[in-house]
Amino acid sequence: MIQFSRQEKLTLLILSTVAIVALGVTFWANFNAQRKFPQRETMLIVQVDGAVQHPGVYKVKEGTRIFELLEEAGGTTENAVLNDMNLAQPVYDGQRVFIPSRTAQGDMSSSFSTNLAQFLPQSNTSSATKRINVNTASKEELISLPGIGETIAQRIIEYRQTHGPFHRPEDLLAVKGIGPKKLDQIRDLISF
Repeated sequence: MIQFSRQEKLTLLILSTVAIVALGVTFWANFNAQRKFPQRETMLIVQVDGAVQHPGVYKVKEGTRIFELLEEAGGTTENAVLNDMNLAQPVYDGQRVFIPSRTAQGDMSSSFSTNLAQFLPQSNTSSATKRINVNTASKEELISLPGIGETIAQRIIEYRQTHGPFHRPEDLLAVKGIGPKKLDQIRDLISF
């Protein structure tokens, strides 16, 4: 076994202490440097139109809620109908938020959709038939669909408020009361 003199032990103790302090300072400096440079924010592009003061396309931070987007657009007009909207829902990139008004309420067929099928000719629907956007439709509009009553319409609204927008017809199968047969009845009458 190696024997150290008292002076050698003291020297080893001082060197060990200096090494531990140096490691601690290095760790603390790196920790503070990471806190000073926040993560880059993700920006989303969202369109808002309808009964708002300044309709248009807005660039907002990820996590922005619909009510914040409406504030960015100057607020709603006095004719805005917000009853069936979840203003606390976060927006997503590419979303179109349409605020209906009492004077022109209900014409959701003009709503932009990311569903390409909406823009293709429909052979089995008449030209007078409008598509209902299940992401923005009111309860009354949803009830106008065949086989969709008041209860299922309310479930659709609650589902989209809780889970976000529907992206394709099959997403509606997650709503209690909508099965494959009911989905086939409304598939050509809805948009996203």
